[in-house]
Parts: sequence; structure tokens; C-alpha cells
Amino acid sequence: MHSASRHSSRSALRFGLLVLLLASALASVPVPAGAVDEATLALDRINGFRAALGLAPLARHPALDRAAQAHADYYFLNYGDPALSGLGLHEERPGKPGFTGADILARARAQGYEGSVNENIGFTGSLLESVDAFMTTVNHRLPLIDPRYQHIGFGTVNRDGVRIEVLMVGTLAPWSEEADPDWVVWPLDGSNGVGTHFWGEAPNPFPGARYPLGYPVTAKYFGPGSVTFTRGELFEGDRAVPVHFATGSGWLTRRAAFLAATEPLRPGATYRYAIEGMVDGAPFRLTGSFRTARSADEELLTAPPAVPLPPALAGAPSAVQELWRRVDGPVASGRATGWMFGPDAWAIRWEPYAESPGGRRQVVYLDKARLELNDPNGAPSSEWFVTSGLLVREMVLGQLQVGDTRFVARPPAELPLAGDPAPASADPPTYASLRARSSLVTGLPVPDRTGRPIVEVLHRDGSVTIDPAREFPGAVYAGYDPVTGHNSAQPFVEWLARQPWNPLYVVGRPIADPYWVLVHVAGQPRWVLVQAFERRVLTYTPDNPAGWQVEMGNVGRHYYAWRYGELPASATLP
Repeated sequence: MHSASRHSSRSALRFGLLVLLLASALASVPVPAGAVDEATLALDRINGFRAALGLAPLARHPALDRAAQAHADYYFLNYGDPALSGLGLHEERPGKPGFTGADILARARAQGYEGSVNENIGFTGSLLESVDAFMTTVNHRLPLIDPRYQHIGFGTVNRDGVRIEVLMVGTLAPWSEEADPDWVVWPLDGSNGVGTHFWGEAPNPFPGARYPLGYPVTAKYFGPGSVTFTRGELFEGDRAVPVHFATGSGWLTRRAAFLAATEPLRPGATYRYAIEGMVDGAPFRLTGSFRTARSADEELLTAPPAVPLPPALAGAPSAVQELWRRVDGPVASGRATGWMFGPDAWAIRWEPYAESPGGRRQVVYLDKARLELNDPNGAPSSEWFVTSGLLVREMVLGQLQVGDTRFVARPPAELPLAGDPAPASADPPTYASLRARSSLVTGLPVPDRTGRPIVEVLHRDGSVTIDPAREFPGAVYAGYDPVTGHNSAQPFVEWLARQPWNPLYVVGRPIADPYWVLVHVAGQPRWVLVQAFERRVLTYTPDNPAGWQVEMGNVGRHYYAWRYGELPASATLP
């Protein structure tokens, strides 16, 4: 079901989606050893599909998580109600146990999500199996690979014989028919391990068809102008395969075409598809090929589109290049905003490190991080094959790390935590200002202050004062880390929860509590909430535009200036 905007009518909202999942026809999906959060694995799988299509990743949103889980709980509490069938699965009735809203839009609003939303529901008992099942359909596939959606939430119930998986996607951007790229076609040209069957769903994309059909091909247009579809074809070798071909007209499927063989596809066979039509009177023809899975447990494999490397990164280790392409490639190509590491490397060096081969490791400096290749003989498949340096920890503590347990003492960094660089920013707090405030120095954990407003102001000399005027809605302590003994601010906790990456890898643990600081931004005084983590500094500026209130500091540049005394004019490879 899809809500086109906050002004969508109830009639539009009634076009719900219910996948008719036949679990006996689906191969079980193995869960990696040690995995404890299947939602994270499901999100990784969805974002893998999106990356292959060149789409920005979805990020988990706490409000959508709450809305999805609340609806799963509603289903559990009202299990057996005849209304909970067909498209009625996406509706709730006032007065029933667990009621949070009559439709998807109302349920999202009840949890604080103010954007456009959509929902998929499955009954496999596994989020991973449901995601794979959704991708074998038409209506349930399209929301997962729609470039307009930014966020996702998960809800599950699997107890007392009741199973349901709820996935809610949403966007806070104004709803539009247009997006980038112009076309999203699935399966991607060159895919291997594609499924053979389509077991059907509601609403039925192929009225009158006898199921099961072959794995469906979908093509949706997001470009400017009007589109019409005229023909869809499928071939196995030179043989034309009989197909059902249809176009959509609802909120979700309009400007989309889909085709499926009238019979299940043969395992291990290669198929070619073609979809033709007109965009503003100009003809188009979309083509591609795929190979079906040879067995039920063969994994679906797609290749992400190549992103050209910026000049300096071309000289970086291949593992660093691959990481940058995966994480910052969508930003470089304009499909996403907000650099994770930076637009290019500006220094590639060999630095001493006791445990690395020959006592040195290769590192790559970018605006927001230093990426490190500690052991080139390690396992490239490991998330930690390329590490992200503990730069903030080193600058705050005044400990330059040259081995797992080896450090060189030097003064903490007298560089502004946020705002304009010194001296443009008048007397701002620095990394050094936090040294006496870190439990890593004092050895004393800070009390858990969860729920209390943050009114503490940090000054350059390291002193802290209380300013009640700094109390701001939502700026409260939330999330206590018992390992480092520090609180985190709610804006940072919620922002991190929405990210598709591992926060310990990118940001690390908090090494100081959050503080308000008065800095200059573009020459103007601004109050900013700042918090130091092991690898990054996060800032929260309440009066920034939505989407830019939480930002990451340029700690890669700060650290380089602290360690080497200056920044290179361009990338250097000493």
C-alpha cells in the first residue's frame, strides 16, 4: 500500500499490498553465524539490491520501526479476525486491541513520521525470507527498489503459532513522480541465480493468469514527461516465451510495466527480455538478460554499477577503493547526499604501526576519516579488513597510536571541535577542552542521565557551566554506554539508528558526554551540540534545515593538521 503524500485520500490508501507467500515453495535463507538482528541482515540485503541498481541505501527510521512493530502486534492481538485478510491486512479498526491508526499513513503519523509511506506484509516467519519473496513479486518489489524512498522500519511477530513480517518504507522529501535514475528495471541485466516462479500476490498484477507464472520483469519510469508501454517480450535463446504483459495505474505501479512467462522458468536457463514504448512520443526499448538459479539454494547475484574513482583515490589500495565506491559512490554520482569519508583522498601515506608487516601500514586520509590497511594478508571479506582510525580518541587524549598497545605522547589537539577554523571562530572549545571530561582520562564513569535535558556548556579551558536557556526539545541524554561510561544525546542516538552502516565501525563509542558549545559558523555565532566519539565528532544544530541538523566533523583534516602540522595542498603519496 502506498500513500502518495500527506494529502492522499482514503480511497488511494485502500490500495494495499498483500503478498501471498507460499513458504513451501521458497528455499530457506541461511542466517550468518552469530547474527542477532535479522532486521539488519534484511536491510543489508535490500540495500544490496538497491546498490546494484545505483540507488541510495535505505536507512532505518525509529518511527517506522515503531509503526511496523505496532501493526505486527495488532495482527497478533487480533489474530483470527476475518477482517485481517486480503488488502484488509493493512487496515486497523478503532476499538480493537493494539489500534494505532486506521491505515498506513495514520499509523506512521501516530509514531511521528510525517512523510509518504508504503508497506509490505509477509508470513514466512523470517524477515530475510520475506524480503526474498517480495523480490519475486511485482507490487511488493517496487517499493523496495523505489529511488524516492529514504527510510525503512521493521516489525515482526513469531510466537504462539502466529507469524507476520511488516516492512514500512517512507520518505520525508516532497512526493514526486520524478526521481533519479530515469529507469529502474529488475532483474538487472547480467543477474545470475534469479528465481523461476511467481506465486501471485494481491492486488493481482496479471488478472486472469493461472499461477504460478515465471519470475516477473518490472520496469518503472521516473524521468520527465509521459510514458506509454506497447510491448513486452521474453526469449530463451531464439525461442519466444509466451508472456503476460501489463501496465500499472495505481499509486505504486503507474508509469510501470511488468511481464512474466505464462509458465515457471527453467532452472539454469538464460533469458532475454525487452520492453518497448514511448516517452513523449520518442520510442524506447529496454533490454537485458538473466540466468535463473540452478538450484533452490543458489544465491541471487548482481553487480553494482561502476563508479569512476576520483583522481587521488586511484592510487589507494583496492580494498579502500571498493569501500569508498560502496559507501560514498552514490554521493559522488548524485544519488545520495552526505559524505561518509569524503569526495577524494588528499594524502596516502605509510605510517608506523608495530603489528603491521614491516612495522608500517598504508593509510588514506579523507576529509572525515583515515582509512587504514593494517594487514594486507588478512581476510578481505572481513568488515575490519580496512579500519577507520580512532582519530578523535587520539586527539582528545593526546596519544598518537603507533601499535595496538603503543602510543606516542603529544599535546591534545588545540583545534575547534566545530564551526569555523581558528582564528575565525572566536575562542571555541577544542579537542583538548574535552580531555579532562573523558572517563578514559579520569577513570570515572559519568552517571547515567537518560531522559534529562542537556544544559551543560563546554568552554575552551575545559570548564563546564549550566545554562538553563540551552534546554531544547529533543536535546536530552539518551543511550548510556557502560563500556566508556558516557551518555549520548538523543539526536545522535536516533540519527545513528537510521544509518545502514555499523556505528562502531564508522563512529565508535562515546568518549565524552555531549555539550553545547558557542562557535562561529560562516562568521556568525551559533549554538551547537557537540559530542566526541572514538572515530568521529557529531554535531547537532537545531536551526539547520531538516536533514542537515546532525553532521559529522572533518576529523580527517583535523587529525592530519595535528599530526603533521599542516594540510597538503593536494593528494600526496610519500
